[in-house]
Amino acid sequence: MAAPTLPICLIDDEQQLLESFFISLRLAGYTDIHKILGGRAALEALPNLDCALILLDLNMPDVPGLEILEWMQSERPDVQVVVVTGVDDAETAVRCMRAGAFDYLLKPVEPERLATTVQKALNHAVLLRQNLALRRKLFSGVLDHPEVFADILTMDPKMTAVFQYLEVIAPASDPVLITGETGTGKDLIARAVHQLSRRTGEYVSLNAAGLDDMIFTDTLFGHAKGAFTGAAEARRGLLGQARDGTLFLDEIGDLTLASQIKLLKVLQDRSYYPLGADQPRRSQTRFVAATNQDLNARQADGQFRRDLFFRLNTYHVHLPPLRERGDDVLLLAEHYLEQARAELNRPVEPLAPSLINLLRAYEFPGNIRELRAMLFDAVARGGLHVLHQRLEKLVTTASAPLSGEPCPPPRPIATLWGTTPTSLPTLEQAVQDLIQEALRCAHGNQSQAARLLGISRQALSKRLQRMRDQSTDPE
Repeated sequence: MAAPTLPICLIDDEQQLLESFFISLRLAGYTDIHKILGGRAALEALPNLDCALILLDLNMPDVPGLEILEWMQSERPDVQVVVVTGVDDAETAVRCMRAGAFDYLLKPVEPERLATTVQKALNHAVLLRQNLALRRKLFSGVLDHPEVFADILTMDPKMTAVFQYLEVIAPASDPVLITGETGTGKDLIARAVHQLSRRTGEYVSLNAAGLDDMIFTDTLFGHAKGAFTGAAEARRGLLGQARDGTLFLDEIGDLTLASQIKLLKVLQDRSYYPLGADQPRRSQTRFVAATNQDLNARQADGQFRRDLFFRLNTYHVHLPPLRERGDDVLLLAEHYLEQARAELNRPVEPLAPSLINLLRAYEFPGNIRELRAMLFDAVARGGLHVLHQRLEKLVTTASAPLSGEPCPPPRPIATLWGTTPTSLPTLEQAVQDLIQEALRCAHGNQSQAARLLGISRQALSKRLQRMRDQSTDPE
């Protein structure tokens, strides 16, 4: 059940029907339900009542349901309205749908049909609320809970956008998939999701890399006493520990196919069997998964199940690498230098301009984790001159042609558009041609191409991304 906690409002002029719907929804797992007897009482209560879904009777003697529907469409278009009526009339149904009704049900309504319709309407309400909240956040640029992100040092707008998205999706119960290169802080983002969700249970994490199916199954589901040789005591399992909390599955791309099937079943059924147990246990756990692998490529190779990917990818967060985060490298370098000075009790000189240039030039394939390790190692070895020498070698190596051959000389600019062009290219096309020529000369090395163009590597990365976006835009 995706959204059982969202408030539902029942409006009918018959007390017996109100009670009947109330009982059916409670049995389906919904707990936040309000009952309003009559249309006039509804109009008085609705302006001050928070609800995501209304089940609305159409024929009420004091205030017709259609009038309430039209008022809701005008004043609260984010609230879903399902009309429930005994009138089987096509023209009335069309009027209701045009007035904004999500669905139109005829009395008597079977409990299963009612629960299915309510679930669909609430799912739609969740999406609407998230979209509205995200638009408001992006427009205002303000975080509601900046304290949750205090451990993630950044000044980059892309990271701020990630934080805003997390604040919108955190209250939901569907899985979150976090992707990004190694060392970008996916574990910190997972913890932020848990904190923002205000879930009452624990935050529990598991690294799935290298786990065979037996170990994964026992670790995740637990086992009953005597389930296998050596099982002298029952084991709760991480799902039991994370009940009503969050389970973070890191390196999800390394999970075996057999384990993927078992994880998929938990996500689908919200229940699981500990090893050796006869009775299933319910799971109210929020799943957050992370990987530095390309799951699309893993699917194409048959190493990752497509149905599991779609289950996990309900909400997707991609973390940009450090090389695409502007001056964050300097912000983080200053922070880790101070941390190293305090922990190692060693003096540290300020960052020299030449070292700052090297920090900006190096691409940090290990991202934040690599930066921190470099700084701590340099401080331990006696000073930042050690880091300066190391980065000089790394940047020089990275700038060398990948093929080992010398860079070919750039061609005369006119030859890029033919020897006798009939017309000049647009400015945008000229810039794109220059970028392609620089990459040709640098054998595809972006750092060296950026130097040839006289721009930063980050600026070149942005240009290349814009070119890719333009090439994929529909005509």
